[in-house]
Amino acid sequence: MASSEVCVSPSSKETAFMNTKADSAPPVETVLSPPSLAARYTCISILMGIFAVWGKLTFVDESQIPGAQAKLHHWSLTLGLTTFYLCSLPLLRMFSTRYLENKINVKVLLRESMVLYNAAQVVLNFWMVCRILHALVMRGHPFISGPFDLVDTGATYAVWVHYCDKYLEFFDTYFMVLRGRMDQVSFLHVYHHFSIAWAWWLGLELHSGGDIYFGALINSWIHVMMYSYYTMSLLKIPCPWKRYLTMAQLIQFVSVVVYSGFSCLWMPEGATWKNYTAIYVQVFEMVSLFVLFMHFYRKTYSKKPKTITRAESNATPVESDASSDTLPEQSSEQSSVSSHGSSHES
Repeated sequence: MASSEVCVSPSSKETAFMNTKADSAPPVETVLSPPSLAARYTCISILMGIFAVWGKLTFVDESQIPGAQAKLHHWSLTLGLTTFYLCSLPLLRMFSTRYLENKINVKVLLRESMVLYNAAQVVLNFWMVCRILHALVMRGHPFISGPFDLVDTGATYAVWVHYCDKYLEFFDTYFMVLRGRMDQVSFLHVYHHFSIAWAWWLGLELHSGGDIYFGALINSWIHVMMYSYYTMSLLKIPCPWKRYLTMAQLIQFVSVVVYSGFSCLWMPEGATWKNYTAIYVQVFEMVSLFVLFMHFYRKTYSKKPKTITRAESNATPVESDASSDTLPEQSSEQSSVSSHGSSHES
């Protein structure tokens, strides 16, 4: 009798085991080409050139501060710059998808540029904090209820630089888009960068002296903390104040609203609708950001962990979104307010 081969089909348990192994196998990753050193330093050279142009236009003579001693630029320029910001995002995304994504390691390509950008923001915002504190402590600028025409203590000059920095902060979003991190480019993030430029333009146009400094002081200090965290993250340095950043942003919103309320109550004599409008705009900006921030915070951090069966837990580990400890601007949305943010390595 001729021998015959017997094919034994695997049992249902064995089939399930093999399917689980296949499902849990790591996906095949595309091997990205490392950028050349020349490409990396070309990027950082372009950024340095943009810094140079921005600095030339921003650091004007202190006796000719736009909005104070000199006329502030027309609103059409702010409209053009903010519209360019909105329109440039999809165009930049198309460029990134066609020429960078799945072809080159963009994170490595932009690493030096992001370190430079974030470190420069730390220095710039710290300078603004020091300049405003110097005006308050050494040059007699009142903490509250300051005269509308008090613009020569250095505080208003810092506010002008702070306003100009809002356009430089568009690079928060640009770095996200170039790296393909569209999950971070949320409505909160884009709304913040778009609206804050208008809020500060109106502030300088309608109420350039007196109490305008307070929002710039608080926001600059928050940015020192945030951009320091982003820089340290890029350099793989632990940040001891990382856990306090979200709370610091919330305190910023509340403190500016409270200060603005007292500023309205103690408004100096001779106040006009322009002075009150400037304060109302700042309050609206802070309240709207606070509402959007809290909505995002609840959405991101209050998700209930997914209930999984024993079989699922044995097959593939599941990481809950609620376990994320990143900033709102840096998580899977996006900057925070502020931001903001937004260029750290992830």
